[in-house]
Amino acid sequence: MSKEENKILNEAALLPDTPVALAACDTYDEERIFSLLVRCAEAASVFPSGLAGKKVVIKPNFVMKREPDAAATVHPAVLRATIRWLSSLGAEKIIVAESPGGPYTAARLRGVYTACGATDACSGLDAALNYDVGYSEAHYPEGQRARVFDVINPILEADVVVDLCKLKTHTLTQLSGAIKNLFGVIPGIVKFEMHSRYPDYNDFSAMLNDLCAFICSTREFVAITDAIVGMEGNGPTGGSPRKIGALLMSQNPFASDAVAARLIGIEGSVIMIEDAKSRGYCYTEPKLQHIVGIDGATPDALRVPDFAKPETRGNFIFKADNIIGRELYGWFRPRPLINYTACLGCGECAASCPAKTIVMMEKDKAQKREKSAKHARPQKIPVIFRDKCINCFCCQELCPHRAVKIKKNPLSRLLIG
Repeated sequence: MSKEENKILNEAALLPDTPVALAACDTYDEERIFSLLVRCAEAASVFPSGLAGKKVVIKPNFVMKREPDAAATVHPAVLRATIRWLSSLGAEKIIVAESPGGPYTAARLRGVYTACGATDACSGLDAALNYDVGYSEAHYPEGQRARVFDVINPILEADVVVDLCKLKTHTLTQLSGAIKNLFGVIPGIVKFEMHSRYPDYNDFSAMLNDLCAFICSTREFVAITDAIVGMEGNGPTGGSPRKIGALLMSQNPFASDAVAARLIGIEGSVIMIEDAKSRGYCYTEPKLQHIVGIDGATPDALRVPDFAKPETRGNFIFKADNIIGRELYGWFRPRPLINYTACLGCGECAASCPAKTIVMMEKDKAQKREKSAKHARPQKIPVIFRDKCINCFCCQELCPHRAVKIKKNPLSRLLIG
């Protein structure tokens, strides 16, 4: 990264008092969303000088092939309204670019874009879907845990990045929002390598913050959160849709996520946000957060108090830098479990396992290891060798049939819930 690129272009990105615009929105009506985006931008002073002559890349949350109503991905109405808003600001070129789980290929991108509604969302608008599957090494000397990343080319070539995320719970990070969405700038299976490189939950969270800080501080940037209908439970793909009724916008993704966590009642339990707070990137205390409510919207008014938490909730409580803490964590931590009744033997879990701890085995051999494997229908089924499992839950996240569940220690259920 050159000296010019190394300076902070988005000064608001790492300032804790950067405003977060919050609007109530209970519909995926495109016109309503477009109107709110315009008002949020004005309230939070986002791109006040416009975007004339600038190349804008929208990084949506399209983690895998899922229909919009599943609430695992950004709704196409929000994407379409965002494109229209950016065009109204004079953007010279708008590109929608994602790197979903699995191999980073044009064919996979085409399937994901189509399934998630992005192809239709871009129809008739001045925006293009990215099929460039190249990537380059990027350096961020200011990183506290990670300083080198492989990043997809459209992001590195952008003048402006729009982080278009979905508000969801997450079995690993507890929250999937603006920070976590930027993990999708890492190409395809390189993401699995990052999980292997940072198997510790705290290290992984710190790495995500470094990556996010790199992206949002070296380019003009805005985070937009689709919290109209979110995902609760074992997100980011295995949970259930839950109406929240909100839109958020901010130039600071850390501040935005801190507010988003309040909406679903998980403030104080998201390590990414606690780490960002310790760096001075955001506030978690409600009285310190700079929230601009559209038509008087507030986190308390939009909060969903009974939002279902992931079954991995509290999985970091027993981590410590001593042998007792590590032993307790090993005993209490949740683990992925194959539901062989639902498993179709596609092998996606084995292919997406960073630690290569999932092996596809012949059914008769698998049954000798796993009692529940007797319910399996396919001839080859996945088996998890738990001594190597790093509990990243990539298998649970990327299983297209939702056949990977979360197993919790019974005592852990009593202590944590």
